[in-house]
Amino acid sequence: MQQIFNFLIKYRNLLLYLFLMVIAVTFTIQSHDYHRSTTIHSTGKITGGILSTRNGVYDYFDLINHNKKLSEENASLRMRLLEIGDTLLGKETTLTFTDSIPYNIFPARVIKNDFYKSDNYITIDIGANQGIQPDMGVISTSGIVGVTDRSNEKFSRVISILNSQISLNAQIKGTSTIGSLKWDGYDPYVMSLEDVPRLAQVKKGDTIITGKQSTLFPSDILIGEVQDAQLVENGSRYKITVRLFNDMTDLDHIYVIKNRDQKAIQEIDTLGTNE
Repeated sequence: MQQIFNFLIKYRNLLLYLFLMVIAVTFTIQSHDYHRSTTIHSTGKITGGILSTRNGVYDYFDLINHNKKLSEENASLRMRLLEIGDTLLGKETTLTFTDSIPYNIFPARVIKNDFYKSDNYITIDIGANQGIQPDMGVISTSGIVGVTDRSNEKFSRVISILNSQISLNAQIKGTSTIGSLKWDGYDPYVMSLEDVPRLAQVKKGDTIITGKQSTLFPSDILIGEVQDAQLVENGSRYKITVRLFNDMTDLDHIYVIKNRDQKAIQEIDTLGTNE
C-alpha cells in the first residue's frame, strides 16, 4: 500500500496532467461535431481491425471443420451428378444412392501418400467404423486414386494407381475400346493403357475414362489424356501413354466408392469357372 502512495506522490504532477488532458479532450469531442465524428470513425476502425484479426484467428483454427463440411457437400453434389448421369464427374459423395444407382461414397483425407517407390500405398483417415472394406475404388476431384486393400476400425490402406501390381479397366472416351491401365514404376504423372487392339481409333489428346466393365468405379470417371500411342507385339496392339489428370504427388481430400452390386456381379462372372 505504501508503494502505491509513494508512486502517486512521486508522479502526482504527471497524473494530474493526464487527468486534466482527458477531461479537456472529452469536453472538446462532446462540444464539436467534427472532433466527435472523427473520434468515432477512428475508434470504429480500430475496433473493426481488432475484430477482424480475432475472426481471422478463429477462422484459421476452424479450417479443419470447414474442410470437412466442404468435403461432405462436394461428395453429396457428386452423388447427385452421378445419379442424373453426368459424365463429367470424376468425383463423388458420402450418402447412399437410390436403388437404381448402386453406390455409396465416403469422403476422407489422405494422411500418408507414397509415390516414389515402384509399389506405392496411401493411408486414409476412415476405416471399418465408416463401412470401408477391401476392393473399394478411391478417387479425388481430378481422377482415380486407387483401390482399398486393408482396413482397421479407424484407418484404411489404399493401393495407389502408382503400383506396379495393380491393373485397372479403362476406356477411350467416345469409343467402346477398352484396355488395361498400368504403371511402369517411374513417372508419377504418367501411366500406360495396354492391350488396346490395333484397329482402335486412338489419337493424341483423347480422354481416358473408367470403363463400363469396372466393378470398382462408376463408368466415365476421368483418368487422363493420351500423350502418345505406339504399336507393339508386332503391330497387333497399342501401348498408349496416358498423362494423368490427377496429381498423385499432391493428394488431400479423396472419396471412397462402394459398389453395392460388386459382390453379385463377381459371383455371376465366376459362374462355371469352378465346375
